[in-house]
Amino acid sequence: MEIEETPVTIEISMETQEIKEEKKSTYRLIHFGLIAFVFFQVLFYFTFSEPLTVLWGGAPVFPIISDEISRTARFIMIYHSLAVPFLVANTFWIMEYYDIRKKYIPTLKILFISGAVLVGIAGMLFGFTYIRIFHELFYFGLFLVFIGGIIFVVAAFPIPGKFPNEANSINGSHANHLSLENMNLVILAICVMTSTIMGAIAAIENFTGTIWGLDREPVAFLAEAIIRHHHHDVVEDFVVSHLHIQLAQSAAMVMMVAYRTSKMSGKAYTGVLLANAIGVIVISYGSWVLNHYTIWVGAGILILCTIALGAFGLKNVIREKLGERYKSSKLGKKIKAMLANPILFNYYFLFIMSHIFVTITGIIVGLQVDTFYRIPGTVELEYDFNVGHWHVLSVLIANILMCKAIDYYNVKGLQRKIGGWVFFIGGVLAFGGADFYMLRRVDTAIQPWYTIMLIGVWILFIAFVWGVIAISRQLLEDRREKKLLILGDPYKDVVVLEV
Repeated sequence: MEIEETPVTIEISMETQEIKEEKKSTYRLIHFGLIAFVFFQVLFYFTFSEPLTVLWGGAPVFPIISDEISRTARFIMIYHSLAVPFLVANTFWIMEYYDIRKKYIPTLKILFISGAVLVGIAGMLFGFTYIRIFHELFYFGLFLVFIGGIIFVVAAFPIPGKFPNEANSINGSHANHLSLENMNLVILAICVMTSTIMGAIAAIENFTGTIWGLDREPVAFLAEAIIRHHHHDVVEDFVVSHLHIQLAQSAAMVMMVAYRTSKMSGKAYTGVLLANAIGVIVISYGSWVLNHYTIWVGAGILILCTIALGAFGLKNVIREKLGERYKSSKLGKKIKAMLANPILFNYYFLFIMSHIFVTITGIIVGLQVDTFYRIPGTVELEYDFNVGHWHVLSVLIANILMCKAIDYYNVKGLQRKIGGWVFFIGGVLAFGGADFYMLRRVDTAIQPWYTIMLIGVWILFIAFVWGVIAISRQLLEDRREKKLLILGDPYKDVVVLEV
């Protein structure tokens, strides 16, 4: 008996082969959780802040401030309790858009989330209660986030021709098979961790004297308070450096997210990525050695990158609105299309305007330090600028990230349009008012600009409250729709049965 063998064909093998698509990790719940966490922190701190306390005589809402901790030390704890969760939130937005090795993602989630929560809560509680256990938990949280940073470098480290996969990459994102995107991520992460180490070393020496043995008085101080001193020891230099660069590096993280959302590509993208890496290195090094001219060179390079980013992003907003009519549309229609999406308009507009609100004002003051800000009678002006300058940058990048989140969660309808314009108006008033207030001359009336700034802060606060509520509602709606797709709509089933 002959057995007829059926040849194994390509068609048969394709029928039986199970093709698995590699799914990219998303962090929708993590993004929302960190947004809500930082929002409630800010809400709590707002009860001690002048825009709110000025309404009833300047007293804080909650009388819980311990007399055992100095005002300066409490400020330092507050800054860090906000900055670290914000940095972690930035990191997860980067992980949303860029390729990192998947096997490290669970570890990064554990380290970053637990570290951010510990730093945020323990730092806040120690700053108001002076209970020592919270300080130790705060340090442990910082340690977890730092270890997460090291693992992130390993997870994102590019290998030419191997990782990330060039075939699935954006046109212009590779040079000689090396991922310029991941190269930027690694450079930025290393710079952030270097700045963090400098801040940690300064704190250890200041309070223990176990590194250089400077025998300093173990008292907390703000960089803004000692920056006018002609001679700094290494601790003061490290603290000033830490303040100069850490927030600028957070802004660079926000830029990395926006490069992807702007849909930049081709040779322009290659040039921007190369310039961005150089800019981050130069501005970081300038801050580490406290050389303002080097800082300005790095800032100038990043200004060009951000202008390109904003221009590409706004062009893409117009193109998505007009579609095939883009090339034939006149300027007026293109402007109208750009303004039709105020959330994304504000998102990219702030990248461009950030250099007027922050970078250029910093350079203006830096150029006049010796000729104006260090002469008798200008101490208050320089101090106000040193404090306000980084406050403007921090709120500005928070504004940018909030607009990004609103778009990411696909908040729709009239509320999106109104919310976008509220963010825009609040930002222009708050940042513009703050700049005119900070750049005032000695004999200038301060109240008009200060009042405009406070009005802008209140408008932004309302916008942030709306943003968190809108994202929450949209996330719940999306989860409900997903559940209906999986389980079906029980109401419809009941109607069918009754019929």
